[in-house]
Amino acid sequence: MKLFIIYGRQLDLFNGSNVHAIEVFNNLQNLGVDVFLFSKSSENGNFKNSNIIEVPSTHFQFPFANYLNIFIYQLALFSYLSYYSIKIKPDLFYTRLAGNSISSSIVSSLLKITQVGEVNGLTIDEMIIQGSSKLNIKIARLIENINFNGCSKLVAVTSGVKKGLMDLYSIPESKIVVINNGANTDLFTPMEKSKVKWELNLDTSLYYVCFVGNLVSWQGVEYLIKAAPLILKEYADVCFMVVGDGIMKKEWMQLADNLGLSEKFFFTGRISYEKVPMYINASDICVAPFIRERNSKIGLSALKTYEYLACGKPLVASGIPGVKDLIEVSGGGISVTPEDPEELAAAVIKLLPDENARSLMGDKGCRYVVENHSWHSVARKVLAVCNDVIKSH
Repeated sequence: MKLFIIYGRQLDLFNGSNVHAIEVFNNLQNLGVDVFLFSKSSENGNFKNSNIIEVPSTHFQFPFANYLNIFIYQLALFSYLSYYSIKIKPDLFYTRLAGNSISSSIVSSLLKITQVGEVNGLTIDEMIIQGSSKLNIKIARLIENINFNGCSKLVAVTSGVKKGLMDLYSIPESKIVVINNGANTDLFTPMEKSKVKWELNLDTSLYYVCFVGNLVSWQGVEYLIKAAPLILKEYADVCFMVVGDGIMKKEWMQLADNLGLSEKFFFTGRISYEKVPMYINASDICVAPFIRERNSKIGLSALKTYEYLACGKPLVASGIPGVKDLIEVSGGGISVTPEDPEELAAAVIKLLPDENARSLMGDKGCRYVVENHSWHSVARKVLAVCNDVIKSH
């Protein structure tokens, strides 16, 4: 099979979206698929894989430049897809759909190439939350209608996204397949805690509670910070690691400082993807304190939750649909009420002194993710959908 993955973002390994795209690409290649990944060009694009094709993009910053940047990229993507489609003759497009991208659907229609769309969220809902203009929302809805109608199948990352597609766009249930995210179980694997603590220059006498992720508002790290005084009241020998970077970093660092917690919180900044498992393995408990807004409606299939469990660490996370389901089916942690620092603190306090409980949860979670949510298994599910679509055409 010849397959084009169309992903309209710059490729790096510092956010979950890019990890998803690259892992699916790599694992499809490992399964013997002749796959090409089309991404937006970036200044640091230094990819040795000749099957990664960077599409030229611009980054103008004057007023309303974003519209021009989108138009130029869509024009370039249309040209690149048309050229490579005629040259390589792919059997199928596998496209990460977005409310500002339509080129793949146009090329798919013109050249009669079957398309499967991947949907990771409800763009319209996110635009409303972000305060986008009514005009932009109407344009995005029009584009999404064209994209969805132009796909033979849609792959939704959660059951909540599937329900949203059915409710908002009247898409038949039979057209949507749910495939959750996964973890790189070769990279994210249990390690000797004392060894990685030493390598990271961490105090071996302390407990560590760890958060990993892009520092944006919906991650809810402020609730971990607000829970910290309650935890420290019971166990003073705890340190909190916030691994990652993002627009909320300064605000959350300031909140920790205002609460007198600067010495207890370690904000690492941006960490390479390959090094993240070391921080997880140096920890005793990993947390995912997601907020309700944006998350409750569509649910979550968050990479961090699978990666925590793959490393054999107990997970304390907000009881958001998808995350709560993962904790229940894996037995790998405790779910708590979102945006409730007291309940979050109570769960951490319960687990800190109980090494046996932490170890048992870690073992169960690790085993479940390895068996059900490796990127290899995700790629096999994606490939099965693509094969079914090709056979039906």
